[in-house]
Amino acid sequence: MTNAIILAAYGSRHQNAVDALEHMKERVEAAWPGVPVRMAYTSKKIRGHMNRAGERADSVREALEGLLQKGARRVVVQSLHMIPGSEFHDLLPLANTYMLRENGFERVEVGFPLLAGEDDIEQVCDALLTVLPKRRKEAEAVLLMGHGTLHPGNVYYEGLNACIREKDENVFVGALEAEPGIELIRDILVRRGVKRAFLLPFLFGAGWHASKDMVGPKSGSWKSILETAGLECEAVLKGAAEYDVLADIWLEHLKDAMLRLERR
Repeated sequence: MTNAIILAAYGSRHQNAVDALEHMKERVEAAWPGVPVRMAYTSKKIRGHMNRAGERADSVREALEGLLQKGARRVVVQSLHMIPGSEFHDLLPLANTYMLRENGFERVEVGFPLLAGEDDIEQVCDALLTVLPKRRKEAEAVLLMGHGTLHPGNVYYEGLNACIREKDENVFVGALEAEPGIELIRDILVRRGVKRAFLLPFLFGAGWHASKDMVGPKSGSWKSILETAGLECEAVLKGAAEYDVLADIWLEHLKDAMLRLERR
């Protein structure tokens, strides 16, 4: 074994999210036949849940150790995160450690997350506009729910929201734990007299956040907040990685990292 790939995802035990991960793994294996592909999970909490359920859940460090023991010399750790937040940035010093340590890898490259620069914002914006519900009418809104973070990387959600609203003023990218939040978006929709909205997760997979925080029955879910304000809501529970047009962007970042892997 010479080259190998680690797909580094936040992780989830929800079947929708598991399906999204499998879809991405299949795409990667098809694009790089013969190159071993390993899954790793950056969330310690998720790894704990999976291990207690009897499922294998390696951290990125554990996946690197396993590949080192099997004789891999060069590895790409491909981030499956949406933005370059704290979990992505934690991969960078880890890659450095495994290159510099005695008997470590010849090279470890880290592939960028979905959104990693201005060009990505434009590309993701245009891709999202192609996957909006076909039955949507012009006056109806679409809300894409991201996770959000206190990390400075949250600016990518804000930048994507600004980009997509320039092209369609009734499409919003919001965040659960940061800005732009659902209350701000709700107020804009009410002020405009919008009566119907489609809810889509802007998450790698449509896992627990989508099923609970986006469309769950509790009063704090996006669906409940909008319905209380008088809007009719329809959800499309499909994660970002399940749309090939978005998966292609992750694969392009992986392709770049694989090319860097061979540079001297």
